[in-house]
Formats: sequence, C-alpha cells, structure tokens
Amino acid sequence: MLPTSSTRIRRTAVFVVGFAPLAFSFPTFGREDAIGEVRLDKAAFNPSAGQAVELGYRLAGTERISIHIYDPDDGWVRTLVDAEERPAGDHAETWDGRDVDGRIVPDEAYYFVIETATGEVWDPKTFSGGEVGHVKEIDLDRDGGTLGYRLPTSARVLCRLGIHNGPMLRTLVDWKPRVAGVITEYWQGWDEDGVVEFANHPKFSMLVTWVALPDASVIAFGNRETTYREVKLEIVKDRPKKPERPRVLSDEIRLHPTGLVPPAWARAPEVTLTFVEADDSPGVPEVGDRVRVRVEADTIDHKQLENDPYEILFFVDNIFFAEAERGYSPLNWIWETHQLPPGEHILTVNLSSTNGQVGVASRKVRVRPRE
Repeated sequence: MLPTSSTRIRRTAVFVVGFAPLAFSFPTFGREDAIGEVRLDKAAFNPSAGQAVELGYRLAGTERISIHIYDPDDGWVRTLVDAEERPAGDHAETWDGRDVDGRIVPDEAYYFVIETATGEVWDPKTFSGGEVGHVKEIDLDRDGGTLGYRLPTSARVLCRLGIHNGPMLRTLVDWKPRVAGVITEYWQGWDEDGVVEFANHPKFSMLVTWVALPDASVIAFGNRETTYREVKLEIVKDRPKKPERPRVLSDEIRLHPTGLVPPAWARAPEVTLTFVEADDSPGVPEVGDRVRVRVEADTIDHKQLENDPYEILFFVDNIFFAEAERGYSPLNWIWETHQLPPGEHILTVNLSSTNGQVGVASRKVRVRPRE
C-alpha cells in the first residue's frame, strides 16, 4: 500500500550491495592462465565526447592474439587487435567506441573476446552473465521525480510501473543496460500517454528486474544521432555474428529462462488507441452506450510481433474489463459503455507478447448522461 501522505517510499530489501569499483577483473577461460587478469578501466564511457575504454589483460607466454568487440546480440562490431604477437606479461588495448566503419556505436552494452592463434579463448558469454535478480528495495521520491535502486552488478534492467492486480501503465526502463551501484531513474508520476498521474494511487506497484551482463562489458552512452535498434535493423544487419560456444554451467548461478530478455534491439511495442467515431471532437471524446475502439501497434513493431503471439487486455478505470486472447493489429473492438455510469472514465490497453514485452496506451472518454 502506498501512503498518500508520504513523499518517499522504501520497499523491503532482499539484498544490499556496495558501489562498483572503477576497474574490474574477470576469470580466465581456456588453457589455465594462458589469458588472465582481464580488466576494464571503467564500466561506462561516452565515445561522442571523445572518451575511450581500456581493456587490460595478462598473457602467460608469447601469443599471437586477436581481440574482437561484440554487441549484446553477438553481432561483430570491430576487431581491436588482429592476429598480432604479444609477449608474456601485462597488456592494455584502447577502444574509442567506434565500429569497423568508423561510426560511433549507438548507446548499448558491448563486450570483448580474446583469442590466441593456438586456440585459447576468453569469451565472457561462456561463463558469465545471465543471472536474474529482482530489486525489492526501491526509493520513490515523488517531490524530486526520481526512482532509485541498487544493482549488485552491471545488468540489463526492466522497470515497470502500474496498479496492483490492474494494468501496467508505464515501462520506465525497457531492458536497458545499467552499471553496478546506485541507479537513479527520472519519473514525474504519469502513465505512458500522460493521461493520469498515478504515483499516489493506493495500489501503486513497481517492478524492477535485472539480468546480469557478461564480464568485460562496457556501456556506451551519449550517441544522439542513432539508436541501437536502427543500427541493427538497417545498417549492420548483414555483419557476421560471434561463433557459438558452449556455456560453462554452474549450479550456483540461476540463469534467466529462455525468452525472458528480448533481443537488445527490441522494445515494448508502441500502441495507438483510437475511438473511431468520436476522435474528431475536441478535448475528451464523448460517447454514448457503445463505441468502436481501434488498437494498433506501430508499424515498426509489426515484424517483431509477427513471430511473437500476443494478447490484448482492456482495463476500465484500472479494473480488468475484457481481453482478446489472440491479438491482431489493428484490432477493432466494440466497447459497451452502457455498463458504466455517466461521466469521465479511462480506458487502458495492455498489448502483452509471449516474450514479456508489454505495450501500453490509455485514453480518457466521457460517457453521456442517459435520457
């Protein structure tokens, strides 16, 4: 229960973590100590501002090595070192945040793989990342418009806001990468469409889920020119992918179930909610005893949804009203409003896909007084 008299809410914690260090060391995979003490000098950097990240590592003997950079969907980004000889000892390589074509990479998390000519491989995706966690300690400061939490490791984060046993009203963070430590997200208390301010609702609910990034991941930020989705779907769609390698499983690590995290280029579908016969009227549309409603996902999301069955749920004033178990876009639905008292009401749609992505739309409507 969210008390309306308080401006800050703290939920019970299931873990307490400290701040992440400035440099990170990771274990070795391959011949024992052939490649070791892999480390990054920072967890995030801004290539658009001229920043770079340094990858450090140690070789047990002289090796001819290659270092490749991959995006979170295992797409090749750039080869930083190409079959070059390095003597035994400590080494450091610098990445400026540009891809093989010299473009600054879009905001996302990227990771490094080190290979030797003799077949040893340090591939962090084979032994790290994928652990699932749920944040239960969340600070909501309504006066400051912030939501705060801690992450025990760099991770991909999903943050959803809504009404308990009612609709989801806002995806605040849609599986975006975040560094370890204290995280602050900005939220002014409104739903996805700015229809209703619901932070003070007595059944207000928050969910923050994270999935750990692989070791040797660095988060690039600051690119205002293009998005990761645009790059993956339009610019680099034909680039090679990293070779598949088996995962070294551990009984101590609970990995995310298949399908929990969508491709990093995916997003919660954008949904348009239209009152077909009433949307020409100014302000809040006024309707009679029934109204034809059209629900449509953005055309850019159609291809993603083609192979991802979804359902559409309807909520009236935050209470479940109806559902279409097999969703289509566009979907035409007759809303029988004669069941509602005259006056203003809110219709909310949740378009929910099988991989867990949820598109949200809300509209206000005014039901006419009956004669």
